[in-house]
Amino acid sequence: MFARKGKSSDVQASISRFTDLNRDCVSRVKHLKILLDTLTTNEKRQLLDEHSFETFHLVDELLLVNDVSSQIDSAIEAESGLWTLEQVLCLAPELVGSGWQRHAIESLLKKAVYPKNLMAVRKIAIRLFLVFYQCLGVYGKATPDLDRVFQCLLPFFPLKSGENAEDVLNEYCQSSGTGDWCERLKNGPIKSTASASQTSKERAQMLQVYLDKFLEYCTRETVRIEWNDEGKRQECANFIIDKSVCTFFWQKTLQKMCFRVIKLYMGECFHELESNGVDVFGGWEGADETGEPLDTADPVVIARYWLIRWINNIASATHQPPNGPQSAHSSLILYRNALFSSHKATNVTLTLMREAMKLPLACSNVTHKVVNVLSSWLLQYEIPPFVASGEVSIERCSLLLSNILLSFFHSPYLPQCGERHSSAISIAFAILTSCKQLVSHRIQLPKPLPQKFWSELMAGLCGVASKICHQSDIFSQHVSAAFTSTLISNVVIIKAVRRIEIDDDVWDEVHDVMKKGVWIPMAEQWAAIVNSVTRALILHLAHIDIFSREEALRKATEVSQNSRRQAIESATAMEEPRKESSEGGDSLSSNNTISEDNVFHDTDDITNAVTSWSGDKLAWLQTWRRVISLVDPYTNSSAHVAIDCMSLTIKNLLSVNLHPLAHWLACRLVTVPPILLPRCVPALSAILNESTIRRPPPLLSANILLCFIRLMQSKEQLVVPAICGLSAQELSIVAPRALEHLPKMLQAGRASKDSKMSSNSLKLFAMLSSSYPGAEQILLDQLVHTDVSENAVVIVNTLAILIVQKAQIDLVLSALKIIETHQFAMRLIPLFCTSIATLSQFSSTTLLQALLRAASLLRDERTRTEIEWQMVKLCVQYPQPQMPLVIRGILADRNMVLHGELVMLGGQYPVRGFEVERWNSASSGASGPGVPGASQDDKTVYINRQSAIISIASKKCEITSRTVVGRHIWDLDTLETPRKTPTNVTNWLRKEALKGKKPGRESQGILGAMDDPFDDLPRAPSSASKASADGVSPVEGSTQFASMIETSRRQPQPLGGSGGGSGIPTPSFTPNSKLLEWRSLSASLGFVPLVSQVHSNFLRDLKHLDQTASREVHKVAVIYVADTQEDRASILSNTTASPQFEDFVSELGWEIKVGRGHEGYNGGLPVESRAPYYADAEAECIFHVSTWLNGDVQQKWKHIGNDEVHVVWTENYRKVYTRETIATKFCDVLIVLEHVGDKMVRVRVDTASALEFGPLFDGALVTMSELSQLVRLTVINASRAYRLARVEHSRPLRHREEVFCNEALAHMRPMALAQSISHLYVPTI
Repeated sequence: MFARKGKSSDVQASISRFTDLNRDCVSRVKHLKILLDTLTTNEKRQLLDEHSFETFHLVDELLLVNDVSSQIDSAIEAESGLWTLEQVLCLAPELVGSGWQRHAIESLLKKAVYPKNLMAVRKIAIRLFLVFYQCLGVYGKATPDLDRVFQCLLPFFPLKSGENAEDVLNEYCQSSGTGDWCERLKNGPIKSTASASQTSKERAQMLQVYLDKFLEYCTRETVRIEWNDEGKRQECANFIIDKSVCTFFWQKTLQKMCFRVIKLYMGECFHELESNGVDVFGGWEGADETGEPLDTADPVVIARYWLIRWINNIASATHQPPNGPQSAHSSLILYRNALFSSHKATNVTLTLMREAMKLPLACSNVTHKVVNVLSSWLLQYEIPPFVASGEVSIERCSLLLSNILLSFFHSPYLPQCGERHSSAISIAFAILTSCKQLVSHRIQLPKPLPQKFWSELMAGLCGVASKICHQSDIFSQHVSAAFTSTLISNVVIIKAVRRIEIDDDVWDEVHDVMKKGVWIPMAEQWAAIVNSVTRALILHLAHIDIFSREEALRKATEVSQNSRRQAIESATAMEEPRKESSEGGDSLSSNNTISEDNVFHDTDDITNAVTSWSGDKLAWLQTWRRVISLVDPYTNSSAHVAIDCMSLTIKNLLSVNLHPLAHWLACRLVTVPPILLPRCVPALSAILNESTIRRPPPLLSANILLCFIRLMQSKEQLVVPAICGLSAQELSIVAPRALEHLPKMLQAGRASKDSKMSSNSLKLFAMLSSSYPGAEQILLDQLVHTDVSENAVVIVNTLAILIVQKAQIDLVLSALKIIETHQFAMRLIPLFCTSIATLSQFSSTTLLQALLRAASLLRDERTRTEIEWQMVKLCVQYPQPQMPLVIRGILADRNMVLHGELVMLGGQYPVRGFEVERWNSASSGASGPGVPGASQDDKTVYINRQSAIISIASKKCEITSRTVVGRHIWDLDTLETPRKTPTNVTNWLRKEALKGKKPGRESQGILGAMDDPFDDLPRAPSSASKASADGVSPVEGSTQFASMIETSRRQPQPLGGSGGGSGIPTPSFTPNSKLLEWRSLSASLGFVPLVSQVHSNFLRDLKHLDQTASREVHKVAVIYVADTQEDRASILSNTTASPQFEDFVSELGWEIKVGRGHEGYNGGLPVESRAPYYADAEAECIFHVSTWLNGDVQQKWKHIGNDEVHVVWTENYRKVYTRETIATKFCDVLIVLEHVGDKMVRVRVDTASALEFGPLFDGALVTMSELSQLVRLTVINASRAYRLARVEHSRPLRHREEVFCNEALAHMRPMALAQSISHLYVPTI
């Protein structure tokens, strides 16, 4: 029969040894194992069928001879016997099921399952009994006495009768036969006679170990039984789960053997399984009975846990095998088919799932598994078999599943969860997530649900939420936000997205939940949903998505990543820890719970569901109003959250011009209690700031202003910035009341040392100071005590504006006296002095006194130079008694830049300014002496006067003077005026001539004895004849004269005339009259010893000097922003502007056209460009006006984008202009001018770095009449402050001084006296 085997002789030898009854048992078992390892399944079955007697004989000897209770060696042999018995049971199930050797096998199993045996032996015996029991059950031979044994296989299993399962099993094992055992069962419950030696916890642990293995064996061993008919396996599963197979000849007998596990185990643990169980086919869900909480160590709890876990694993099995063993999966599929093939088993399964919601929290892992299965059915990721078959409608099934899930919140263990609160929270999140996913993500369900289901679902959610959220325990605290998110988002999506008409009473139920809720996270979650609903409303009404693309994509990605499908799959695949040892404690709970605590805070189902404006606008409007009314901002403990949410909503609505809705919300905010009113200030302020676009109703505006006044009366600092942003008309209403309390608020801020509070109050007071009598004294008092530099700058700028506006001359010195002793004096003094520069027209004397004091205090050379510059300018423009003092101080300082300034301010500069090389008194086209580019034949003489370089060209006879200030040219000419004879000098000279020279008398002069200068000249002999007679040459006779001739540069001229022999005419020389005047002037001014020699490249040095500017130059961008313009292209494309803007620009300076006729600074503008231009003695400023510039946007941007200071006149009241509107890296100072009325402008100042300048400051209110002058002064001071912030910067004259001294004077060398005379006078000879 084993012909196919290659070594059939070995097989036959093993068979002969196995069947040899005289051999020892160990050898026979060894050869049986060899055979079973060698043969195929069918051959194994054939072997045991043919040698059944020998096989059973081997089992009988192994088990009956050895004691399996205590001795280890005997137990090992007994295990071999049990292994052999297992082969018989699994490989010959038909033989066993037909009753073959039933009593003998039962006797062997009695010995094996005896309670006193070792645990390893008992586990094997239980497994074999299950195989034996199933084989008999398939053939209808499983008698009630075996059912009783099947029920009591597990130690300490809780029985309704109160019997001890160990005692019952012990009685069975000691019974002599089936008849004896049946007689004992008829006598009533078997009572235990032995005292309990184990604690309740130990008994629970023992039961847990056995029950885990028992249920595993129930499913696993069914697959291991090798039936000739594979259908018998399904019959085994049916037998274990519910009933045995109902073949026609066993029908009546099998009716008595139904409900094996269900009746014999589940019915014992769940007492109301039949009376209050679920009947999904009949529409009965069971009554809501909470029951009393049980101890986790109670055997009933242990049994319930493992039975629910077992039945849930079977129900969750799918036809797609997991990564585990194939056999285990096949067994689960068998039992799943058996489970759902019976109505009773299906109802029991659902009943146990319902009971899983009421398990102790220590059993949270099995509760999680049940929740996952129910969720997969509810979300229709898998259609339950009883629904797929059409026996139960999807509506009835979904209602049942949702109610089972929500029954967890009626668990008696929740109020006392204690340390198990994390498990309860995790289960609650899983259940609520399923409810959210059903509504938000399963939009297209395979089997659509009717309207009734959605109404019932929301009613159930509201019921459990109302119960949970009003409690004050830790569980309620953590799940309240999840309930809020689930309730509100579900209603919104059902109403507005799915457009299902559920009863509007659901809104009242949700409102009742929010009203009873005691936790702040509920309101916070509501606020997040309001934001999403507002976004959806705006998307439908204005077709604008207020969420950025990145934010919307992030939210959608998070939702998809946290989809319920992935959560179910991950939870199903999660491996639970099992307890193999009895010393491990409670293993019912697992630390590997689903972490979904943040799903309600990190996902946005509404945003994910609404991606376009294709919905119903009216439905979204109604939904939005309902949602935003769920939390009121009046008395609730979370009113502050509601106010913040409404404020954000108002901001979003105003950004898209949905003003009526924003006004409706604002009407709710103005009625909040006074204690909450400060939180409403930002939103109410935004309503008023948008009044230029759409004015709010007059009554609303009045109420908002009344709220501001009340807050000022209560000295609330939060309202101060809002008042600063009011229009002129609104400010005129609030200002009187505000000024009543501002001084006290300033004092309170100073006392509290709150710099932010003090800054806000100070800024508002600075804005309103012109309307407050005595504001100067309050500002001075604040200046004394402030220790914040920003506040000090605001005060100084405000004082400067007040002084100039009111011409309060006497206040200058008082303010300066305080400033000079301030801790920030070195920063405030230059700021104050530059801001009051325009005061000179009222009292230049007082201003000069202030400048003198300031200059004496400053230590920084550059800032002191600025003050001295201003001081010199004041002296020259307005002659002062202190002018000599100023001049002496400057001269003593030997500061050449200020020397030159005196000259320049004295009138030696063009009024409108131009380059230094063109600062000539002569015509601009002439080339003066020493001018680069002049003829090389022109002899030029350079004279070094240290403070000036004077030069004269022999041809032009024009005198050029180069100083630190610039270059000036004069033309020489003879004055045609009668010359009077100086009689006094003539008479004195005649008298001295008549006296003659007396011998021995030395000439006395001012400096002492004077020698006759002619005595030093060399003298020639009296006659040539005498020299010849003596034999001495006239030249050789005077070495001094010869040396003079040799060193002379004069070239001999050829002599000629009518009588000359050479015939060459003698040229006639007529000196230029201008050269003669130059000779006289140079002699009078003592230029002879100052003539200098220069190198060949000296003309290049002079050119560099002439091109170095001596005044500051500034270029400022002036940008016009029309209404609705928000980007660079539209703003710079403007070519026209409003009349108010044109008036403002026209007063910044006088209009010029770059090119011929304008010799001043052009700011890089091309020829024929128009621009406002301003210049004075110290600076030039040109304004690049965006509407005046020629060219396209890019050409305009080349000029405006490079300017350091931008002045923006904006008429766009919808969006605030920021430096990002027209982004450039060169805009260091941004000044924005905004209309707040017909005659008032609000100034906003933004600097890229810490700069201090004035007089305008951020938030200042200025009238149109003085705007241009203050803006011009501010931008020049701002540009100057930006340059002074750079260490390498210096005044233009300072730079010119360095060029003058280091590059021009340094290259001039003195000449010998003879050379000086030659260079100076030769042109005149």
